[in-house]
Amino acid sequence: MRYVEYESTPGRRLPKMAVAVRLSDRPQDLVVCAALSAEYNGEEPRRALVNAQQHVAKPRNALFVATGPDGGIVGYARISYVTTPPNPAPDSAPEGYYLGGMVIDPRFRRRGVGTRLTTERLKFIANRSADAWYLVNKDNRASIALHVAHDFHETTREFTFPGVVFDGPGGILCHKRLDESATRCRGCP
Repeated sequence: MRYVEYESTPGRRLPKMAVAVRLSDRPQDLVVCAALSAEYNGEEPRRALVNAQQHVAKPRNALFVATGPDGGIVGYARISYVTTPPNPAPDSAPEGYYLGGMVIDPRFRRRGVGTRLTTERLKFIANRSADAWYLVNKDNRASIALHVAHDFHETTREFTFPGVVFDGPGGILCHKRLDESATRCRGCP
């Protein structure tokens, strides 16, 4: 799995960028998001487009885009609704809404775009569920820092998730309670 190198030095941050974030509702959004994905993940552009189309076609999934001052898309982020498989393993990740799949154009990173996309996705989920979930590779320090800043906490490092095999050291299942009716996981404060 590929992810952005973590830079924790505050002095390296660029000025915040004025972005608008919206739920994707335009077919041309998928083309732009697929191009960003193909470049970032080193995948074939047509395959990236098919993946984007399949994602938004699934019930309860969502795609958010961030647009810059000129109206062009500078990043995107996904929400996936994951159902529990029949006869789940005892360590199966819970059913629910998961944050995932965020890509920011390299020219606009470290400008607050990821923070805005995460905030808006959490608002979307809060209107539908009391819980938000998130998976991350243990080595993805940039993503972990972003989500900790949004009050996610570690649930477990011992879990299975449909269709996901983590590279290297494995993954972390993270959780955020969006209201008092939310699930209490092992890591809840």
